[in-house]
Amino acid sequence: MRHITTSLLTIAVLTGTTAHSATPNMKEGLWEITTKMEVPGMPAGMPPQVMQKCFTQEDFKDPRQAVPGKDARDARCKMTDHKVQGNSATWNMACEDGTKGVGTATYSGTTYTSTNTITSSRGGKAQTMTMHYSGRHLGACKK
Repeated sequence: MRHITTSLLTIAVLTGTTAHSATPNMKEGLWEITTKMEVPGMPAGMPPQVMQKCFTQEDFKDPRQAVPGKDARDARCKMTDHKVQGNSATWNMACEDGTKGVGTATYSGTTYTSTNTITSSRGGKAQTMTMHYSGRHLGACKK
């Protein structure tokens, strides 16, 4: 689950691009990204996770490189049916372990929102998780 969560964060942050498409309307610099996870049967009071990440225009060209750690570049999950229209993106995700997901993102230069719904099997039972992301540009990257 941790691999999927980190991979999805990468996808959510920068899904408006692949190596062969246009760069999303995102301003490079320091970003604050808030992640809220919903899992049926889990306590509703799960606190959001907040992280900061410095993004360059080069990062926006390859979403797998945008989040630190090898999990974010895990090749076991692939984006498919990726579409960008204006400042919105949609995609599907398929992983080698049978996990599947769908997502959307909307970009506005200094903010973005994204939702990913992931379905996996745990102990023979289907489990669905929804991740909501919001990002905001904080300014220049710290040296």
